[in-house]
Amino acid sequence: MQPAPGFTDRPTAGRPQAGRSGQRLLAFAVRSWCVTALAGQFIFALYITIVYGGAVVSGDHARWNTIMRAAYVPGQTLGNAAIAAHVLLAVLIMVGGALQLMPAVRRRVPALHRWVGRGYMVSVLFTSVVGLYMVWIRKGGSGSMPQHIAISLNAVILCTCAVMAWRAARARDFATHRQWALRTFLAAGGVYFFRLGVFLWLAAWRRPVGFDAKTFSGPFLTTLAFAVYVVVPLSVLQLYFMAQRSRTDVVPRVTAFGFFALTLLTAAGIASATMIIWLPRM
Repeated sequence: MQPAPGFTDRPTAGRPQAGRSGQRLLAFAVRSWCVTALAGQFIFALYITIVYGGAVVSGDHARWNTIMRAAYVPGQTLGNAAIAAHVLLAVLIMVGGALQLMPAVRRRVPALHRWVGRGYMVSVLFTSVVGLYMVWIRKGGSGSMPQHIAISLNAVILCTCAVMAWRAARARDFATHRQWALRTFLAAGGVYFFRLGVFLWLAAWRRPVGFDAKTFSGPFLTTLAFAVYVVVPLSVLQLYFMAQRSRTDVVPRVTAFGFFALTLLTAAGIASATMIIWLPRM
């Protein structure tokens, strides 16, 4: 089975003759963003592993509650196990997503790409269901009702994209599979993007603005939740697809500069989250 092209791959079939310099710039800009975002995900995954894993090793499971409200409830074995699996799979999803984006893996070890992809799809479906359980039943986490709705919409989007990517792969429609797989990857990053946005905002204002730090609710967090969980990542990806199909230099060049700006914002968010919360708790 031929491996599907990834985020930074440029389609060869039907590629316009005009605008190749713009396409090269676009590919470089997107690659820059990918490297930056994946570096931040590595730090985030390391943070989750050290903090949650350290609590398990020490036997102090209640430490989970310093990060996520009602993450550990004594006596609720099934619920605690579900959240532990959710956290573990979150780490595997970040690592697996990085592997799926590597062209060398897809081209040289296609079997690994397929099996990691299958595991990735199953993992995002499971974590989505557990996420809904945490928000609506376990009440594991703070935030307002609009934030919970945004998270729930993200779970629906994530499951839909994962299923569509799997169906396209089964049909050997690799161009369609590529698009749905990338949508799955970005939808799965909603929690990560939300944290970058929150801590970048705090670093910029030096204090909570537009939300209550105790209840973790307010207009800024509501706006950010719908932006990163529902609207922005998939909209940016669609613009990228359109720029790849452009026959002139203008659209890919403009899109490339947009990705360069997005890379700077992502890097700033990673630095803010790392310095404010991730590194101090490791």
